[in-house]
Amino acid sequence: MMLPSTAGRSPMFALACSAGAVLLFIFGFMAWSTPERIPLPHSGGSTHVEMTFSDAKTPNINDILRILYEPLKVAPSEPFIREPNGTKIVLPENPRYTKKMGSDILILDLDTRPLKSTEMFEKGEYDWRNINHVSGGVFAHYAYAQIHGYDYKFVHAAEFEDRHATWIKPSALANLIKDYKFIVFLDADATFRFMQLPMEWMMNYWNVEPHHSFVMAKDPWSPEEPQYNSDRFNRTYTNTGFMIVQNNKEVMPILKAWHECPDDTRYPNCSQWKEPKFHEQSAFGEYIRYDYEENIKELDCGQANGFPGVQVSNCQGKFIRHYWFEKSLVKVDYRENLMNAITYPIQKMFAEKTGVVFDQKENVIL
Repeated sequence: MMLPSTAGRSPMFALACSAGAVLLFIFGFMAWSTPERIPLPHSGGSTHVEMTFSDAKTPNINDILRILYEPLKVAPSEPFIREPNGTKIVLPENPRYTKKMGSDILILDLDTRPLKSTEMFEKGEYDWRNINHVSGGVFAHYAYAQIHGYDYKFVHAAEFEDRHATWIKPSALANLIKDYKFIVFLDADATFRFMQLPMEWMMNYWNVEPHHSFVMAKDPWSPEEPQYNSDRFNRTYTNTGFMIVQNNKEVMPILKAWHECPDDTRYPNCSQWKEPKFHEQSAFGEYIRYDYEENIKELDCGQANGFPGVQVSNCQGKFIRHYWFEKSLVKVDYRENLMNAITYPIQKMFAEKTGVVFDQKENVIL
């Protein structure tokens, strides 16, 4: 599946909204922790009433995320965004998706394992610094969905008895796609590079058309190891760690063919991919895509695969990063995205010098 690795903004809120975003974030986190009891004097003098933070109306995490990202979010047809280094990424003309789709898009996580962080949480031992990349990736996907108003699901699937766990993908997608226009699936070690950038913008950039049932990025390919990520026809595999699945007339036949591939009915010898690498990805690359060429859009690896530092095929995760190695960097990306949103309104207060910056004209003691 892989080889070794060798903003345009919306108009800003008023200052009060920016400051309020930070306060809401703080109070939201205070509300999650064990409530601290506050004694309040009763009108009788000697009687006290105990009140907790949870008694007051506090925003939930979904509201907090939306408020924090509101000044940063990009419109579906924003003409361009900027890389952190200032380079523009320009949207092609005549974008197809100009309105937000909200809950018509599902952000999907799949796993046969429960989150280890949940066990820590239930024991009272939760600590962000100690959770693994799986929880970090899932949390990032959930946060992204809330920022943009998309639906979100974490499907805890049963294990197969005769094949690798990654084979849960086709059936889970088939069971959910009827309720959505698009499903965006990511492996836990894949993440959104720009949390403020909506899927509609990316689909405009990639020119996703109505007949595209699947959008996936290619894996890296190297002439030194030409067969490592290639099918029997020397064609590079697409990576199923990030998929956009569109609800159109061909999507169910594709998913059914993919799910049944290891049964050797339609595709003899597909059962060879029940366990060996790359499981369902190899089966899709070896068989499925050849029957549904026009319904599958393959992106260059660098668009939605890999991460910074990967030289092969320039797979550096321009929009979607997939950390095949160094998986702990999923948490780093998520942390940096959140810190950008949290510190933006603070920086705004300093920039506008409203109540926090004072000019000292002369360095003397008055």
